[in-house]
Amino acid sequence: MKRVGWIILAIAVAVSPVDTWLDARMPRLVLLAMPVWLTLGVLAAAGRRWRRFNPRGLAGVAWAIGAIAFWMIPRSVDAVRTSEFADQLMHGSMLTAGMALALSWRIAPFVVRGAIAIYGVAMMIALGAIYTSYSALLCGMFDLAQQKQTGEWLLRVSPAAILVIIIAGMRSLRMSVRHPPGAGMYHPTPAAVVREAGSH
Repeated sequence: MKRVGWIILAIAVAVSPVDTWLDARMPRLVLLAMPVWLTLGVLAAAGRRWRRFNPRGLAGVAWAIGAIAFWMIPRSVDAVRTSEFADQLMHGSMLTAGMALALSWRIAPFVVRGAIAIYGVAMMIALGAIYTSYSALLCGMFDLAQQKQTGEWLLRVSPAAILVIIIAGMRSLRMSVRHPPGAGMYHPTPAAVVREAGSH
């Protein structure tokens, strides 16, 4: 029921003036609109798992990374601002990216999750540096002041993102030590297998 509620909320945001306000300026589009849709997707699929055709969560993670990376490209940012179709396409793809991430995150190996987190922060810092220092206009639908402001905010948010990654990584390591994979399961030795076979 909660999942349906989050999806209804996403639809309401998509057709409301809130969406127009979020898309009107580059900082709001990149730093608020896209994370909002990603978060709505995560909340809609929270607590569930997607295992079929998604070994170790890799398919879902790949989809999420691809969608996020695509909509961070300057030409994609421009398309969202100029085309209603592209705007709605961004909503749908980021929503499903958030769902795929939520469905795949807990079944993905720790190394994969760590690599994704590091990649995300690295992309954030790289885009922030480019938007801040580049003197040419990368997104034609916005001005240089908005472009620079977007870059500055990306760089400001990066340290907080790094701190979250460190805390989450330490928590995952503690959990893996307390509950190692296969803990509590019966793994018979070869000798035990022979004994059990001989008893039948």
